Amino acid sequence: MAQPDRTIPSKRQHIMIQQLPYLLLAAAALARILYRQLSVQPVRENRPYLLMLVLGVVGAGQIAALAGHATIPAAAYVALGAGLLSAAAVGWWRGRLVRVWRDGGRLVRQGNWTTVALWIVGLAIHLGLDQVGVVLAPAADRAAAQALGTTSIMLYLSIALAAQRFATLSRSRAAAAPRLRAVSF
Repeated sequence: MAQPDRTIPSKRQHIMIQQLPYLLLAAAALARILYRQLSVQPVRENRPYLLMLVLGVVGAGQIAALAGHATIPAAAYVALGAGLLSAAAVGWWRGRLVRVWRDGGRLVRQGNWTTVALWIVGLAIHLGLDQVGVVLAPAADRAAAQALGTTSIMLYLSIALAAQRFATLSRSRAAAAPRLRAVSF
């Protein structure tokens, strides 16, 4: 009986090898995000969502490229949608916990260990939902479902950051709004 040629990668191995640059890029982005989360950072008020837009376009492009090369099962897309909703929810929660203040008229913010923990929790939820999509996928499409989870990390980061920024800016605007005092006659 002939042994299979182990030098030729399987379809699953090929897809995973293609995903490696996305994983490395996402890991670098996450490391930078977590570092900046704990340091005092200015908040862009004039173009607050530019970085998130770039990450979102890159993430959507990565997903589109994968969809052009692999059959992605519906279960994986449902899991992706749930994961992106969790990104928005946890991102908004982090934005509610970030310290926000004005320093010389400039809006600044600083996260804390709770916000870092929420990043970890949010990513765990996302990765867990990705695995649900893999388990529910037909056996022949599980590699593609797994690849979708890996590829969607940039889009996840985009949505999570945008939700956090939205909550942070909402809080800063509410704090800056003039308070009306009741006038009695």
